[in-house]
Amino acid sequence: MAKVITGAFPEKKQAKQDKPTPGYVLHISLIFSDPLIWRRVHVPGSISLATLHQVIQLSMGWSDTHVHQFLVGKISYEPTSGNSSTIRESSRYDERNYTLQDLEGGMRFMFAYLYDAGDIWEHEIRLEEVIVSSEELKKPILLSGEQACPPETLSDIHEYQTILEDQSGSGHKKISELTGSSNFDPDFFDLAAARLRLEGTLK
Repeated sequence: MAKVITGAFPEKKQAKQDKPTPGYVLHISLIFSDPLIWRRVHVPGSISLATLHQVIQLSMGWSDTHVHQFLVGKISYEPTSGNSSTIRESSRYDERNYTLQDLEGGMRFMFAYLYDAGDIWEHEIRLEEVIVSSEELKKPILLSGEQACPPETLSDIHEYQTILEDQSGSGHKKISELTGSSNFDPDFFDLAAARLRLEGTLK
């Protein structure tokens, strides 16, 4: 006959509540730009790389007309659906399926954003701060930035800076033609306008 053990047994512990999703402060800069073209954003860890792509486009001032990809850690993440003229048909590492929180380890090692497959505008993304709060961030916030976004019809940052260094006046004329504005100022970043773009698109 089995021995019956009596006594007080500890109650089964309840599972710990999930920790709040962290927010990340990211510094996004256009590699080889001088003066440095950069934006600083505060984003929820719950957003996908696909949403971060939108944040970068709106914050920098790009028009999302070229292909793009992220390099996080040692892996390339890309869009795998949408307009076939701007989407790489890849079945692996769909950017929609990975959140920043999922990739925090890789973000600390290497984090880059490449825009335009042929003439690449390469961005370095630096994780500046991890913010954990009881009140989770609901949507991305553009905090600051400097320098105007180059016309993306140019081949790369080197061509852009060569044009800006042209003292003959032809460089200014070309930039005006590409931007459609005679008042383009490479040193001016309209933070208020960029915030409106971001807030109006990502709700």
